[in-house]
Amino acid sequence: MSDPQTIAELVDVMKTERTNWEALLAEVGAARLAEPGVEGDWSIKDIVAHLAHYEHAVVNWLTALLNGEPKPPSEFAGLSLDERNALIYERNRARSLADVLADSERAFKRSIDVVQRLRDEQLHDLTFTRRFGADYSAHDLIEGDTYGHYREHIAAVRAWLAGQRAKAAVV
Repeated sequence: MSDPQTIAELVDVMKTERTNWEALLAEVGAARLAEPGVEGDWSIKDIVAHLAHYEHAVVNWLTALLNGEPKPPSEFAGLSLDERNALIYERNRARSLADVLADSERAFKRSIDVVQRLRDEQLHDLTFTRRFGADYSAHDLIEGDTYGHYREHIAAVRAWLAGQRAKAAVV
């Protein structure tokens, strides 16, 4: 699949992948979203909180770029990806499922809103994101922290779900 070349194409991809994600959550069922062990100790609820965190971060970053503001400070500077994700997990694991799901919906709506503020020519233009020292495009950032991130976790959730079904079939 080729990268979206316009904001309209990108928004369509984002909405499609979000629909796929929500369909998978519905397939799993609300009663099972807090079961641990989907990815390591993480439940699907933990994954949803993780995704929302990154989606909020991309919104904050793009908003600052679009508004000509300084790069938002990162409390995770100097941490590895695993350390960052562990900290996000610890901060969110006690939250209620309802709160996490509502926050995820807010993050998604915010991401659509900020992407729609971009111009088509900013999507793949590295000079747009270089102001923050990035060596990747706005599209790469958006894909990595929104719809591409969903795809990564969809694969893990599907694998867990298949394993759960296999265990149930044995019993």
